[in-house]
Amino acid sequence: MNENRRSLATKSLPALAALGLFAGLSQALAQEGGRESGGAESGDAFETKHIFGFTEGTDVGSAGGRELEFTTTAYIGKRGGGRYRALEQEATYEAAPSSRFGYEATLHGVSQQIGNVPGLNNLSQTTFSGASVTPKWILLARGVDAPIGLAVSLQPEYDRIDPVIGANANNLVLASRVYLDAELIENKLYGAVNLIFSPEVESVAGDGVSQYALFGATAALTYRVTPALALGGEIELYETFDSLGWRQWSGSASYLGPTLHWQVTPKAFVAIAWSAQIANRLPDNTATALALVNQSDISRQRGRLTFSVEF
Repeated sequence: MNENRRSLATKSLPALAALGLFAGLSQALAQEGGRESGGAESGDAFETKHIFGFTEGTDVGSAGGRELEFTTTAYIGKRGGGRYRALEQEATYEAAPSSRFGYEATLHGVSQQIGNVPGLNNLSQTTFSGASVTPKWILLARGVDAPIGLAVSLQPEYDRIDPVIGANANNLVLASRVYLDAELIENKLYGAVNLIFSPEVESVAGDGVSQYALFGATAALTYRVTPALALGGEIELYETFDSLGWRQWSGSASYLGPTLHWQVTPKAFVAIAWSAQIANRLPDNTATALALVNQSDISRQRGRLTFSVEF
């Protein structure tokens, strides 16, 4: 193991330990409450899937339910100066054939404004970028099988436009995610943890084929202020690599920010999240390292607005 990988492992341990402690605390608090049920199969209309911002809860919706979801995600700023603004627009059809399985089919569009950012070409464009499908399985229903909910998902995605640098490309992404959540105070306080692995193979004209991977761990808390309004916050930790695994580490970043979830009607909601980078790290100070991290998913600030309606 080289020096960068040893440094990465050492600095990642506190974050992973904190996430493990959070999960253990969630279980202890849920058991202390002694609830009979409260998860996706209990009839509770307050689902956890979208209440945590960039972190996601385990629920998939009611069996037989269908939704249309529109999500706008903003990525603002890169290291080293210049101007970077990118918006990803997603239009999603979401369905739950059963209370333990749901899926999403999504069309993606991007709008990018890039100027004088180290490692990126100047660019101004808005275009359709690709499509993805996301099946999600609930392995443990929260409050039914166990105090903590557990789910997993896969997201195969094809991009004809690189969502970060804006180049014409053939991108194949296979993102996977593990979800844990718990109801810490009945009908009031909710917590969640996500573990993320997203490998990507990209072919850009003139640049050949490249490989990339993102590892992430996020944790969030949300408090239900009223039956319709929930406020919270989350922390996110990401590591990027120029390979499909733990080789060629290219950078890391941590984010912190608030979240809001408003159940406008029983069948429609609005969710808002904003996070700012609070720490970052590069392998060294070379121009190459700066270019690599700017070509990754790491930005200075991120925001997300989601509107969903059930039908």
